[in-house]
Amino acid sequence: MRPLILVPTVFEAVHVFGESAREALSSHGHVTARYRFRDDGAFEVDLLARSCDPSTFPYAESLASERTVDVSIEVCGFGLASSGVGALHALAREDRLFRPNGSEARNAPREGHQATILIGIAGTYDLLRAPVGSVVIGTQATCDGIGAGTGDDFVAAGTMGWSQGHARNGMRPVQDTIDLDTGLIEHLSHTRVPDQVSRAGQVLSVAAASGSVVDAGNRRIRHPHALIEDMEAFAVALAARMAGGSLTVIRGVSNPVGDRDHRNWQPASALGAVSRLLGVAVGLTV
Repeated sequence: MRPLILVPTVFEAVHVFGESAREALSSHGHVTARYRFRDDGAFEVDLLARSCDPSTFPYAESLASERTVDVSIEVCGFGLASSGVGALHALAREDRLFRPNGSEARNAPREGHQATILIGIAGTYDLLRAPVGSVVIGTQATCDGIGAGTGDDFVAAGTMGWSQGHARNGMRPVQDTIDLDTGLIEHLSHTRVPDQVSRAGQVLSVAAASGSVVDAGNRRIRHPHALIEDMEAFAVALAARMAGGSLTVIRGVSNPVGDRDHRNWQPASALGAVSRLLGVAVGLTV
């Protein structure tokens, strides 16, 4: 089963996969691509088609020997609500969801780190550990903003005993934090990667991005282990959980959390770094 790469926006996808991805993703929200790997670790990415059904492209018989991997790329949407629904839609398209009775889908994902990867940009809470232009691989995704109250009176859903991911078929309930797939981190500990990578970072997923340094500071007090802030990882990880799998999160740091002046942001360099590390992650599935 080919890797599924989820990206919140077409803007981010274009910076990772090139301008040729814009038309297909803007029109249909998904496209199939082929990674071609060389012995020196370099790779190229070719879009295979702009069909509305990427499942129509079978693997070549010589896939492994040619060092190529076909991937599905889907725009999952921006924010906690849209990205969770979009991820479930993409997983259903790839036939990865559990059946209603809890049995696995026909094509259950193989073991490994290919099943589902979320990419995109994020803000950093710590410029020393995760400077602008670096890449963070998430170890956990934590949700902030779903619960009761505001400001100092806010109480998270988990604190009130509300599960955001219900227990089912042997899966434990999820409160406000869900573990992410860290297999890529383990691989990188034995690999030389040209980009700065923080290999142990908690992702704080929020309903509304921090609007100021004060907002960022207040969130950091509530979540002292958070390294970066995004708006999708927790919701997409819950969707992957519903498919019986896990989620790898690769985020490029484009700005400090709370800095809303986009003139200071560096999304191109952040997503360029994501593109290179994504190639490593896809290469693990060969």
